[in-house]
Amino acid sequence: MTDARVVDGRFELLERLGGGGTGTVWRARDLVLHRDVALKEVRPQGADEDAEGFRALRARVLREARGLARVDHPNVVTIHHIVDSGPDTYPWLVMELITGGSLQDRLGRGRMPPPATRPGSAASCSPPSSPRTRTASSTMT
Repeated sequence: MTDARVVDGRFELLERLGGGGTGTVWRARDLVLHRDVALKEVRPQGADEDAEGFRALRARVLREARGLARVDHPNVVTIHHIVDSGPDTYPWLVMELITGGSLQDRLGRGRMPPPATRPGSAASCSPPSSPRTRTASSTMT
């Protein structure tokens, strides 16, 4: 990226990792902590045309991000920070960066051998069975 784009004066966008119906995910550099993070730019297709839809989606994204930030489980990405510039903007979600390729990349390589798909294995895509919830005393605000 030739022109550095910095979000919230702290997160330098390095490369686009992917995108979909609700926005774009970037690899970004946290300039304060000197680490790479995943930064989700929430920009849903067509939502800007509907003011009520914009407000509802913005509220839902913030609510879900705050809920996810309380979950501590190896199968759930950690939310580090929310960049919220006010009620007329979509938030950016700062998350832990998981490396290793996309699900689409993995599916493109064909079927996985049975041992790798066994429930409880590291390669399993099963949802968390018993997430632990972070308490206020165990998180920084």
